[in-house]
Amino acid sequence: MALLIRNLFIFFIITIVFAGSYGFWQLENQLRQVSYSEFRHCMDNHDLVATTFKGNKVIAEHAAGDKYSTIVPNPEKLISELQERKIQINFEKDRSELIFQAIAIIYILLLLITIIISLSKKKKIEEEENKFASDKLIQPDSGQNVVTFDDVAGIPEALEELQEIVNFLKEPGQFEKIGAVSPKGVLLQGPPGTGKTLLARAIAGEAKVPFYSFSGSDFVEMFVGVGASRVRDIFKEAKTNAPCIIFIDEIDAVGGSRAGSSSAGGQDERSQTLNALLVEMDGFSTSDTIVVIAATNRPDILDSALRRPGRFDRQVNILAPDLKGRKKILEVHGQKVALSPSIDMNEIAHMVPGFTGAELANLVNEAALMAAREGKETVHKVDFELARDRILMGVERKGVILSEYDRKVLSFHEAGHAIVAKSIPNADPILKITIVPRGRLLGQTQQVSLNDRSSQSIEFLKGKLAILMGGRAAEELAFQHKTSGAQDDIVKATEIATNMICKWGMSDVLGPQAMIIDDSGFLDGASQRLEMSDETSVIIDKEIRKLLDDAYAEALKILGQEYYLLKQLAAILLEVETLDDEEFGIVINYPFTDKIAAGIKATHNCQDCIASDTCIHSKLKK
Repeated sequence: MALLIRNLFIFFIITIVFAGSYGFWQLENQLRQVSYSEFRHCMDNHDLVATTFKGNKVIAEHAAGDKYSTIVPNPEKLISELQERKIQINFEKDRSELIFQAIAIIYILLLLITIIISLSKKKKIEEEENKFASDKLIQPDSGQNVVTFDDVAGIPEALEELQEIVNFLKEPGQFEKIGAVSPKGVLLQGPPGTGKTLLARAIAGEAKVPFYSFSGSDFVEMFVGVGASRVRDIFKEAKTNAPCIIFIDEIDAVGGSRAGSSSAGGQDERSQTLNALLVEMDGFSTSDTIVVIAATNRPDILDSALRRPGRFDRQVNILAPDLKGRKKILEVHGQKVALSPSIDMNEIAHMVPGFTGAELANLVNEAALMAAREGKETVHKVDFELARDRILMGVERKGVILSEYDRKVLSFHEAGHAIVAKSIPNADPILKITIVPRGRLLGQTQQVSLNDRSSQSIEFLKGKLAILMGGRAAEELAFQHKTSGAQDDIVKATEIATNMICKWGMSDVLGPQAMIIDDSGFLDGASQRLEMSDETSVIIDKEIRKLLDDAYAEALKILGQEYYLLKQLAAILLEVETLDDEEFGIVINYPFTDKIAAGIKATHNCQDCIASDTCIHSKLKK
């Protein structure tokens, strides 16, 4: 009905526009109409040249070309008079009535066609809606790949939490006997790629029940009422297949908060869909054994009515896996590829801190592609390292040609990061140093954490700032100028320093006070800065600047003391372009390095400077 009304409304709007346009055209082209007495006066004065009769209507034409029309009470008498005066007489049929009748017939036909098309579309939509839920049904014995908890790794807490749902679907009578009621809904919330959809399918696979899989966008249509109709259809069919699971991915597409929203357009359609979902979740009884599972990475924007007890009773956080979780996930995906016997998944897991399940699956696949591209029969550790670099930094830019001077600056920059990282207590160890351009980066010094850090101390963060400043400090020591190559380092350092002051309360001046609040859920987004006075803003800027200045001074101090090592490491990078952790360890532990470096600092000569026009003796003495 809504579709029919919409199409009829559009049809009538087009009709009004057409009629108005035709009316204006008629007014523009209509002849001047005069009275019959004025026409008689012109005829008696012999001003007429010709006349055209259209029924009772006469169009008169003057010698000067002027035309007008009038209505004649007795056309036959007038015709005889015009013949006596020898005025030209023409006759034309009045087609206005015929045109009006034709337009009316066409209008009625178009109206009937519009109604027929609308009704056929409505019937087609109803047919699609009737099979909407059945098309999304996955039966446990459908022959598709069945996912179980054995295929899910790295999130043991979530599996333990959801095992109860599986038990309820398998043996609902056990819960009903004691009077317990299983949760109607489970909300899986976490960053993208952490396995929310996989986990929902695993629950259905374990319980061996029908599984309806939908996306939030499936309910958002341009036709009003379609989303709500689909929700009702889903629950109607789910009751016929109970016990079963209804899974709605990205539920924030329809379950967003209604607070402060308008009731027009698409927002009104989303509100109707959400209302239908709320009503249906309240409507089915506990004996229906239907569990609704939803996934989202924006729980902060969900409507409060959706998250109250009785609807989505449980919220399960699924975060990026820890070290043990990453190892188990890699082992699961590693079973699908031919791995070298020398592969240690624990080492690979150390290389990729913060990776989600989807990213780890991609890592294994990229490593297999690397090995196949090289014609290998098995995947080796070096393939995982190349795959990691490809994911984090992008494809190697073989077309980039750097001048010898730019390569020298880049080698000192990366060597500066590495030496400062080696000198900072409790800093993450170096994994790789490279000056091979990849993606947007010309080079990179990679560090890897021995253990996942649940929290970071102020000393560790200050050390991280010094490591980031090591590249710029090395450039200044060696070449006495600054380059744009430190842009990414400065941005990261500023972000860390800002978080230290404004989020984590690490300022002695401001104290434990938050100035910035994250409101983007599990997604990376802009933070909200709280209202503050101009005086407080000035203090914040000074505290951030102090952290950055101290970090830069620390980097300069370390590199000044290790200047000989800086030169040697930069020279080696120029030669080999990439050093792994073992090779870097050999360089920094070379037996005569400290002795020669001490001799250079004691008897400094300007010939030892890289820059030919400026001496760094004063900075070395610091």
